[in-house]
Amino acid sequence: MFLPIGIDDFRKLITHKSPSNPDGYEYVDKSLFIKEIIDESAEVLVLLRPRRFGKTLNLSMLQHFFAAEVSGESTAGLFDGLAISKESAYMDYQGKSPIIFLTFKDIKVSSFASCIKMFEEIIAQAYREHRKIIVGLNLPKDEQMYVDAILEKKATLEELSFSIKRLTELLRQHYNVEPILLIDEYDTPLQMAYLKGYYQEAVDFMRNLFSAGLKGNRFIQKAVLTGILRVAKESLFSGISNVKIYSVLDKKYTAYFGFTEQEVDKLICKAELTEYSEQVKRWYNGYNFGKTTIYNPWSIINFLENEEHNLQTYWVNTSDNKLVEKLVTTMPEIQQDFAALIAGDVIEQKIDENIVFSGLDKNLDAVWSLLLLSGYLTWNSYQLSGTKRLCLLRLPNKEVEGFYTDTIEEWISGKHSTQWYSKFLADLAEGRVAAFEEKLQTLVTQTFSYHDVSTRYQESFYQGLMLAFVSGLKDSYVIKSNKESGTGRYDIALIPKDPKRLGIIIELKAVPNLEGLEKTATEALGQIKNHQYVAELVAHGISRKVLMGIACAGKKIKIIATGDIAAEV
Repeated sequence: MFLPIGIDDFRKLITHKSPSNPDGYEYVDKSLFIKEIIDESAEVLVLLRPRRFGKTLNLSMLQHFFAAEVSGESTAGLFDGLAISKESAYMDYQGKSPIIFLTFKDIKVSSFASCIKMFEEIIAQAYREHRKIIVGLNLPKDEQMYVDAILEKKATLEELSFSIKRLTELLRQHYNVEPILLIDEYDTPLQMAYLKGYYQEAVDFMRNLFSAGLKGNRFIQKAVLTGILRVAKESLFSGISNVKIYSVLDKKYTAYFGFTEQEVDKLICKAELTEYSEQVKRWYNGYNFGKTTIYNPWSIINFLENEEHNLQTYWVNTSDNKLVEKLVTTMPEIQQDFAALIAGDVIEQKIDENIVFSGLDKNLDAVWSLLLLSGYLTWNSYQLSGTKRLCLLRLPNKEVEGFYTDTIEEWISGKHSTQWYSKFLADLAEGRVAAFEEKLQTLVTQTFSYHDVSTRYQESFYQGLMLAFVSGLKDSYVIKSNKESGTGRYDIALIPKDPKRLGIIIELKAVPNLEGLEKTATEALGQIKNHQYVAELVAHGISRKVLMGIACAGKKIKIIATGDIAAEV
């Protein structure tokens, strides 16, 4: 069985054969996606899925279905034997429409000038693909000058903004049929613009490009855009009325991106690897697309093609994760929630799907939406809350959990090595309180600014920070926070999976100044004792334990502890 790793050209996937691969590539048939697109009432359709979930391949399939030729080669016969070929009414559409196919997935540059240069090249290439047709139209001199400026990449920004619309007019003029516009990874330029500091310039240009090409353009039959994020309508799709956007929260199109459980079972069975089924599920499934369980296709394909069949991170390592890493490590408001997610909990958050990148540092709802839409979280259920959705969120699988753990470990290690961080965790797990306090003080000093702590979330801030710091113990400890035990709720409990190991209860308090630091730490320890928080450990058969009261004032901490404290080494 040969699986098409990294192949997103439909013709190559369907037709490729070689001496070592005489039967061609294995193809999970998604061709009924074409039927759904034909039946779609919206003139402009935006489909949102995480990266490496088959968006480019699906657009390539649409291109090869609707166009009579792609790159000079006929598309006739490419769909023989596929599910769509049994739908005769829909096969009447095959090869009947001109296509404009643009991909923005490689626009990942550090300046607006470089961004425009890439747009110039992409659009010039689209014009070159139809050059014979354009030449045959014998355009008036002024119109030919416009086309030449596009081809020679000398057009002004205003002229470039109208380039897609003008190409649709030229194709309609030649074919007497409105073309179909396909745009892959429409949001990639904006993600990079946000990271590199030229977001407003990029969004202004793209708004003009889309407004001209999509808003009331009577020369297009249909436009299908794919991406990861739902960029706010007022930012990019202003005034475009007949547009429908489908994300991972919506039921429509759920089975066409990624692999369903049935599809994965068939692949594993064909590869004769059924003994791995349960492990594969823990590592790569867990995505909920409109209430359909979906597996990560990139990871499944790579796992099956790996000769040693290693269960490892395939998807996470295929792209730049800087935006997600930035959010996780620089926003104290979400760190407590992430620690809970890594510990296996479900959290409830409002989702604002209409993302305005420039407001990510202010709008937590948009941050959770970004993480959900881009595949770093998934959802269990939701209910409407005004114009937003209140979702129960969780980590989708072990692969993504590993990404967060590694990200937090690298962030916490900072100027130190991962060995230093491992020693920090060992000091805590083995009850070396003085050594742990010294390293904790170093981490607190280095990982956040004094101004990160506001009166609005002081204690929750420190609790989130501590949960992030100790998340590296998740393989040997069950990490819990804000749970009932005894006659109250503790802040953090570290419950060892091996009952012979040390159990740890932590209570954190914030104080406004250094004078009350030691007294407050003592009070925090007293709260653990008075409310019998150790009941949680006793219930799990844990006899050895350390109880810690931790007081925090700005970037200073103090620990008062009791219990099975180890001698310092």
